Amino acid sequence: MKTRKVRIALFTAVTALVGMIVASAQTPPEPGATPGVVLTNISKNTSKFASVFPQVAVSRSNPNLIAVAWRQYNLPIDTNALKEDRIAECHVAISKDGGQNFTDKNMMSVLRTPGGNGEPLLWGCNAPWVAIASDNTMYFGGALFTAGGVIQVEPKAGRAGVSVSTDSGTTWSKMVPGITLARLMPGMRGLNGGMNQEDTPWDGANGIVDPITGTFYSTAGAYISATDDKGKTFGTVYEGRGTASAAFGTVVASRNFATREGEKCPCLVMSITTDKGRTWTESVIARATAWNPSGTIRYPVSAASPAKAGHYAVAVYQPDHSSVKVYYTTDGAKTWKMATPRPMPANVPINTVSQLGVGYTTDGKILVTWRGFRNPGAFNTFVAMLDGDTFGPTIKVSAELSIYPPLTYAGNYGSGNGGGDFTTWVQGNANAAFVAFPYAPKGEVLDTYLAKVPISILK
Repeated sequence: MKTRKVRIALFTAVTALVGMIVASAQTPPEPGATPGVVLTNISKNTSKFASVFPQVAVSRSNPNLIAVAWRQYNLPIDTNALKEDRIAECHVAISKDGGQNFTDKNMMSVLRTPGGNGEPLLWGCNAPWVAIASDNTMYFGGALFTAGGVIQVEPKAGRAGVSVSTDSGTTWSKMVPGITLARLMPGMRGLNGGMNQEDTPWDGANGIVDPITGTFYSTAGAYISATDDKGKTFGTVYEGRGTASAAFGTVVASRNFATREGEKCPCLVMSITTDKGRTWTESVIARATAWNPSGTIRYPVSAASPAKAGHYAVAVYQPDHSSVKVYYTTDGAKTWKMATPRPMPANVPINTVSQLGVGYTTDGKILVTWRGFRNPGAFNTFVAMLDGDTFGPTIKVSAELSIYPPLTYAGNYGSGNGGGDFTTWVQGNANAAFVAFPYAPKGEVLDTYLAKVPISILK
């Protein structure tokens, strides 16, 4: 009874605090929707649920095929809840008409595993991702984990799961782990240096596909493995470099080095591999006071152009964390240029920026997306496009200020950031940029939205 009273008191205090944040966030009024931007509510939650951590993928061969990976958590989030008491599920929403209409599928029927024979019972899903190959084979997965958190009898464990569809998302294969201990390169160890099943890397899972070669890569933090037969078999697990992108047989990823011999750090470093992670070369992009490495994502997001070999981009924060910039190369990381998006609209109050992402259009233009926060609980979402060496206008894709609902503050995961709101994602085709982002107008319901932004207004 005492515990219940404490929880009620805590929730009441949190609600009062969020009420003050909402009140301050709504003054002065925000400008409305940007003409031409089309918003689609992908998750359609009720107030008892929240959806953050979305990702969008655009087919490079079929401009009508768009997919959004998203996850749904019930509120308040209790990471130690038993499976009967917690919803932590991943979905994929697919459009075959260029983003006008979406069909949603709950993927847990192919992602969950029954356990046994030394393998864990995988119940929940976080950090979903989706990737589309040039032949329109689709890959989907996420960070799959056992129920009960750290209070269960069995050790907490997970897998970087991968499911494959060869019919544009109509049917999906049963999940297979992209990263396993048995395939680690010689001398490599699992999480915390262990080699038990619970030491299998799974957190920070992601999946990318090379649009030119068709090779798919499964990653989990600092681990990477590839398949050339659509997930039937995966190769050796090598040391990865974090959030990655691939094209023309090359994988690129960026990291922050706190120290590096002969350099004044923190240093922004791009790593490149042409042999699926077996060996890497590195290029220092920015040093010390040129950028700000702090943020909600573990690794700076980088992207490889699907149109031109050797074209890569990395988006980072300016030193004062009040705006963003993009480093980009057109010669395979031999030399780097830097460009800054145009200022955010003067009538949209911004104190700091966060949740930064970068991607390419199918024809090789760089897209960057980020959030502008008025205070820690309220933000707008923006996108801009770099065509050649020049940015077009900065576009506000959210119709109004998004405010984290009170229930997202009451759980034990991602306190104060919407229950694990870490990333914003962008890709584009020749016609439009697509931005996947969490959105809670008036602080009522936190949903996954997709913004379709015509390329014409980004020029």
